[in-house]
Amino acid sequence: MTDQEGASFSAGQDSGTRLSACLARMAAIQLVEEARWWNRWRRRLMARALVACADELEEQADAWRADAAGVSGAGPARGHLAAVAPHEPFGHLAR
Repeated sequence: MTDQEGASFSAGQDSGTRLSACLARMAAIQLVEEARWWNRWRRRLMARALVACADELEEQADAWRADAAGVSGAGPARGHLAAVAPHEPFGHLAR
């Protein structure tokens, strides 16, 4: 694999991760906006979980970008996505 292919793959991986985080946040907003009084509490819990997942996805994308740039000291992301290797963008779904 050439350097250009590797950079293209990393850019696609980064943009896909950030797009997923954006969609999770949009889904959280939709959940809260369409909540009725009897299910508002449950929907807020689901929205909080979606926002937490989006935060972890963005932290993982930042860690991949730091690894690609060769920046040391950028620790791995916290949470269940921390164990995902940079070459396995959807490795956390295999569990």
